[in-house]
Amino acid sequence: LWQLTGFNLGWRGWQGRGYALGVGEVKLTGMVRPDRKMLKYFVSFSKVIQTRRLTMGVADGRVESDGEVIYQVKDMKVALSET
Repeated sequence: LWQLTGFNLGWRGWQGRGYALGVGEVKLTGMVRPDRKMLKYFVSFSKVIQTRRLTMGVADGRVESDGEVIYQVKDMKVALSET
């Protein structure tokens, strides 16, 4: 989920090296197993902050496996830094 958040910041046109800064809450209720057929990743941005040297995205996310929510993340923070 952190990689998708950083990728989205780059896709929006911001440049820099990505860093996972932290997370508010993580809830793990299942596992990714070989017998699962479909994984879906959802990332919902709550805000993006930009300064001269740093761009930071704050987002919530979840992972669904065959329609069942197995991971939930609140307030994950990802930054892109040009230095």
